[in-house]
Amino acid sequence: MRTFERRAFLTTLGSVAGTAVLAGCSGSSGNGTDGDDTNYVGDSASVDGLDMTLHVGRFAQSVTVTPRQASEGADGEGETPDGTPSTRTVESDEGRQFVVAVLELSNGTDEPLGVPMPGGTAISEGEIYLYKRGSSDDPADANVTQVPAEGDAPLTVGEGYTHDGTTYERLTFALGDYQAELPAGESAAGWILYHIGADVTPDRLKLVANLDPQALDKRAEWELAEPSGSE
Repeated sequence: MRTFERRAFLTTLGSVAGTAVLAGCSGSSGNGTDGDDTNYVGDSASVDGLDMTLHVGRFAQSVTVTPRQASEGADGEGETPDGTPSTRTVESDEGRQFVVAVLELSNGTDEPLGVPMPGGTAISEGEIYLYKRGSSDDPADANVTQVPAEGDAPLTVGEGYTHDGTTYERLTFALGDYQAELPAGESAAGWILYHIGADVTPDRLKLVANLDPQALDKRAEWELAEPSGSE
């Protein structure tokens, strides 16, 4: 993978919670499963020609990840070529839990498109973050962090995450190849790991991809709760 000059900068932002308070509904086009404009896990949304699909949005006390060299070709016996284990399990801290998101971005146009990057502060043309609705005793966005993909933080997870037989690298790395512009006809998919309070329920969370922090109609949103009426 090519060196991405902003990677170190992104890492320093990885543990910063998103601070934007959402107002109203997104003006992007979506494919809500409940018949309205609300998007849920599995749905796609499009903003200015950039198609985005949230494949995974799950809660977990631990995640099993695959070292990057193993995902590129393990020896088939549970180890990478250098003899290290091909997977490891990361446990959440006491009183906290993980949220795992897998997001795919596709450019179906004939021009390069700017893409939002994971983080808690606007980077390039936008940002991707987890938004938590506040309650009387738990303010909005309090105790929500993105686990960094690299660096020297106590909790750092840069390995791949496997879902339905596909191993995804961290979205920061997947998009890093494109230096915040996705070429025409290209797609990139990756995973993001968030750390939140153990008592936060799905109905209080949404994933937001904001292409322009200055415009309310340039973002896509996905509710992490199940659609109403689903089993």
